[in-house]
Amino acid sequence: MQAPRDVVDGPTISWRHCLLGLVAGEALLFILAFGGLNLADAVFGPTGQVDGGVAGMATLLAVMAGGFLAARRAGHHGLYQGIVVAVGFIAVSAVVQLAGEANLVATSLHNGGNHLINLGPMNMGDLMSGDLLALFAGSVGGIFSGRR
Repeated sequence: MQAPRDVVDGPTISWRHCLLGLVAGEALLFILAFGGLNLADAVFGPTGQVDGGVAGMATLLAVMAGGFLAARRAGHHGLYQGIVVAVGFIAVSAVVQLAGEANLVATSLHNGGNHLINLGPMNMGDLMSGDLLALFAGSVGGIFSGRR
């Protein structure tokens, strides 16, 4: 008895295609976020720390595109490829945040500061919603690829 043709014999996750989707998505995120912020500053004037949702939409579109690309290139299990790309985005985001906070502490120690640095409160609501946004976008991108 032969297996149906749409069943893939082998690993479910194509790691190299997920890495490709992650790198392409991060590049797209860089372009969309900085381009969108510069465009918003040009149209509405500089706003400082407020981005008006530009970074969130850029992240949504970039993760979705990365998941789509990974699933399309892998040719199978689109949902899983998209989820792996989203988890990669979450990991990269955590590493970038850790590096920024470590840089603040290192700068303070280098300048002779002997007091604690206030890194601000950790907002778990923002953290969880950002991670859920990435997982949703990666899943949708993988599903939209049409690869089962």
